[in-house]
Amino acid sequence: MKHETARQYRCVVSGEALALSVSDGSNGSVVTGSLRSPSGKIYPIEAGVPNFVHPDELLASDEEFREKYETGADRYDVGLEWLFTSFYLDQQQVRASLVERLELCRGARVLEVGCGTGKDTVLIANALRGTGEIFAQDLSPAMLRLAKRSLAEVETPIEFFLGNAAYLPFDDGFFDGVFHFGGINEFGDIPRTFAEMTRVTRTGGKVVVGDEGIAPWLRETFFGQVLMNANPLYRHTPPLAALPSTAEDVRLSWIMANAFYLIEYRAGAAAPRVDLDLPIPGKGDSLRSRFDRRRGIRTE
Repeated sequence: MKHETARQYRCVVSGEALALSVSDGSNGSVVTGSLRSPSGKIYPIEAGVPNFVHPDELLASDEEFREKYETGADRYDVGLEWLFTSFYLDQQQVRASLVERLELCRGARVLEVGCGTGKDTVLIANALRGTGEIFAQDLSPAMLRLAKRSLAEVETPIEFFLGNAAYLPFDDGFFDGVFHFGGINEFGDIPRTFAEMTRVTRTGGKVVVGDEGIAPWLRETFFGQVLMNANPLYRHTPPLAALPSTAEDVRLSWIMANAFYLIEYRAGAAAPRVDLDLPIPGKGDSLRSRFDRRRGIRTE
C-alpha cells in the first residue's frame, strides 16, 4: 500500500479519515502497520494490504463464503476455465464484454468488489490503459494473495484491501465505476452491499454486477434443471428489489447461455420525486389524497 493511499481510506464505522502508523515500509510503500480512526477503531496492514473486515464476527453466510474461497483458492482458476469451456465460451472475451459495460474513460477510478484472483481486474486495467486507479477488494486473504501475484506487472495502479462489500472504506462518490461478477448471490447482506456500492459511486457513474441465475424461460427446461441440480446457485434470481432508490437507467440482461444475470445501472443524485399534491385535471383530488383515502385517512 502506498502512503498516499492511506489518505483515501475512511473508517467503515464512522466515515472518519484515518491516521497511518507504519511498522515496516520503504520508498513510500507500507508493508506492515495500521490505520486508526479518531474514535479508536484500528485496521491492521499486513503485506501491504489493509484489513477493513467489519464487524469482527461476520454473518454466518459471509464466514462460510470466506472459508470456501480460503480453502479453494488454489483450485479456483481451474474451476473457472472448466465453467466457461462447458458453455463453449471464451473466458477473456466474456469478461472483457462485461468490463465494457462500465464505460470507463482514461484516468477513471474504479472499485472491484470481490476481485478473486484478478481475472477481471487485469481487464479493467487494460481498459484504463495504464491510467487511473483501481481498488480491488476481497473477503478472502488467499484470493487477494493470488490476485496481487498475478497483477504484479500491471501498469495501472492497483490498491488491494480486505473487507466485505457491505462496509466500504471510502467517501461518497469516490469512484467513477464499481464492478462485481460472480459472488453476490452468497453475500450476507445484499441490500446493504448495493447501497454501499452506489454510495461510493459518483453521480452518473456505472455499477455493474452479475452472478449465477438461470433465465426464467429456461428454468423448467432440461438445460435449466441440470444446471440447478448441479449447483443451487443457479436457482437465484436477479436481486433487483435490493437496489437503492437512487439507481437510475437500470438494465437487466442474461449472459453466458442465459445462465447468469447481469444488472447495470447509474448512481443517481437522489431518489425519484413526484408532486403528490398537484391536482389531477377534472378530478378535484391528488395522488396524495387518493392514497390517503385508500388508507382510511381523512383529509380536509
